[in-house]
Amino acid sequence: MKSVIIPLNAFDINAVLKNGQISFIKLIAESGAYGVEVRRELFSNGNYPLELLRKEIENHLLFTVYSAPIELWKQDGTLNREGLEQIFQEASRLGASWVKVSLGHYIDKISNLDELKQFLNTKDQLKLLVENDQTPYGGSIRNVKVFIEKAFRMGVPVNITFDMGNWVFTNENVYEALAELKDYIVYIHLKSVVQKNKRLITIPLSHDLDAEWRKIVQHFSCDLPKALEFPIESSKQLNEYIKMVGNNKDYEEGDLICKS
Repeated sequence: MKSVIIPLNAFDINAVLKNGQISFIKLIAESGAYGVEVRRELFSNGNYPLELLRKEIENHLLFTVYSAPIELWKQDGTLNREGLEQIFQEASRLGASWVKVSLGHYIDKISNLDELKQFLNTKDQLKLLVENDQTPYGGSIRNVKVFIEKAFRMGVPVNITFDMGNWVFTNENVYEALAELKDYIVYIHLKSVVQKNKRLITIPLSHDLDAEWRKIVQHFSCDLPKALEFPIESSKQLNEYIKMVGNNKDYEEGDLICKS
């Protein structure tokens, strides 16, 4: 479906590390997904076969997101310029359209948004997305809101990846986050997070018609890209969830999950 993206951390991590992310591209393409989210942390032994991966992705006509576990702002509030340069170079080699990172330690009136704007203006082929992560600072509604609102006022070309499950880890209300950030969101990570044996774990989306993920995506147009970031154990399961999340016209009216 044209709106569904599959992150490569949705599959068995050991299999991804052993066989490489490239080994899952054909499966994703055959499932009917719109795109793939390549994960920098899943390149084993520091091996980054970006050109080979790009060729395989292009052969299957998939949209590409490059996700890197780096923070946009360092602990002192300064821009992580060196980290960004490296990630954007890798994303370019990969042929990605979007680069996704965490907010990091944004400090209002200290963090230099002009510097970020100048950097991004030299990378016009790549779009930067900032995701709420599982840290108390990068997963704070207030911190993300202050950053993105000021960035928009200053014309910084950046948007938000809204990870619905990560708000659980930071004890934030997902609906409050949605209300505050909705206008800046261009990509959603869908997953359910529950507590098991005193630990928070990620589980697949519920099929219930009143499931939380449905209440969230119904605020957006049907073509807003949505990632299935939860454990996927088989091609059958992958196909079922892609149909459930990406389908809108073939569902009965009561089952529509987004704005037409």
